[in-house]
Amino acid sequence: MFKKIIFSLFLISFVAQSQNVVKGTFTGVNENKWVILYQLKGVNQNYIANADVVSGKFSFNIPENTPKGMYRLTYDIENSGFVDILYNNESVEIEFNPKNQAETLKIIASEENKLYYNYLNEIEVMRQKLDAIQLSFFRTDDEKQKESLKADYSSAYELFKNVQTKFEIASVGKLANHFIKANQKYYAPTIINTPQEYLNSERQHFFDFINFNDNELRNAVFINQKIIEYVFYLSQSDDAQVQTVLYKNAVIDVLQKIGENNALASEVSATLMLAFTQIQNVTLVDFMLESIYKKLPKEFIDEALVVEVESKMKLSIGKIAPDFSWEQNGKQQKLSDINVSDTYILVFWSTTCSHCLVEVPELYEYTKNNKNIHVIAVSLENDELGFKVYSEKFTKWTNVLGLEKWQNNIAKQYNITSTPTYFVLDASKTIIAKPDHIQDVKAFLLENSSPK
Repeated sequence: MFKKIIFSLFLISFVAQSQNVVKGTFTGVNENKWVILYQLKGVNQNYIANADVVSGKFSFNIPENTPKGMYRLTYDIENSGFVDILYNNESVEIEFNPKNQAETLKIIASEENKLYYNYLNEIEVMRQKLDAIQLSFFRTDDEKQKESLKADYSSAYELFKNVQTKFEIASVGKLANHFIKANQKYYAPTIINTPQEYLNSERQHFFDFINFNDNELRNAVFINQKIIEYVFYLSQSDDAQVQTVLYKNAVIDVLQKIGENNALASEVSATLMLAFTQIQNVTLVDFMLESIYKKLPKEFIDEALVVEVESKMKLSIGKIAPDFSWEQNGKQQKLSDINVSDTYILVFWSTTCSHCLVEVPELYEYTKNNKNIHVIAVSLENDELGFKVYSEKFTKWTNVLGLEKWQNNIAKQYNITSTPTYFVLDASKTIIAKPDHIQDVKAFLLENSSPK
């Protein structure tokens, strides 16, 4: 019996000792109180656990069957402070100064991460050298110097290839191998003569080393990050219309690379839709939503995401203003039925708002004699008293009473959280501007209309 107890204690001790951990130490002055561990899964960050930071240290116990993959240690949400690590059934220990993570990160334990981060550091030096030589070549007209740079480039290129090959061989059989191979960047074997040829080469070879069917890459954020880089940073223009065309062409390129992989197409489309939503590009969001995402097989469409995107975009510049109705003198009126002007200002305000009581009368004086501008003023109130007083003053406007203030249906339809809020509409009720203040309204009208 005694031997069984001793064996049990030994087994418990062995299991406890064999459990993997992810831990770290903050160096320097530390103000961080916690660290959150996420699993990176496609476009999602799946919460795993959180840990307190005690004396600059944090630690997570990792369950035995935790899947391998890329994980994220987030220590500063507001400033996007995080470290991505590879987990492959081994303990991971890191050390860094959160004020200067890029230059201070050290991998104390984990062969996978030592290998991967050593690769990232070494290959970055090689890339910077090749880029610097190529840039110098573009900037010089001296033929002797060009010949010298060509020779330097050839030498640097060989070193670059050797480093890449070295780490690919060293990582065979490891999780890191997937990311090391996919992270490779194409460089021409010989120096490129013109910036345009260089840009064409970048576009042509951007995805050369990425296997879109590699589940290890898909289950991280790697593929999505590369696609964001290709779409948003590789093609730039100062002209808004040209930029939209470049975005669209880049999206089409990406989807062609993905091919028939509907699961990945769904993830990538979702990522790009949300990105275009963030920059309020109506043309691209509509294109992604209607021409791509909604045409995927139903099992790959997230209806909640569709609702979220449509809700966020409904008030974007370029969208038809949401229609609404109200009762006036015993009759039902609708925004869409008003047809008296070339330009409309839809303003949400309140007689209990001090800013409104300054700006809205100023807006009335500015627009009352302009036949090309008509104002629809929605007054968000708790009662009719203030509305009656001001609607008798603003006789040349369409005045709408919105009772229940923030809970009013029109206010909710327009996501109104503060007053005054302005929308400028064209003759078809399309939103053409969303000025912040009265001076912004005036500036827009001055530039885009002809007051009479």
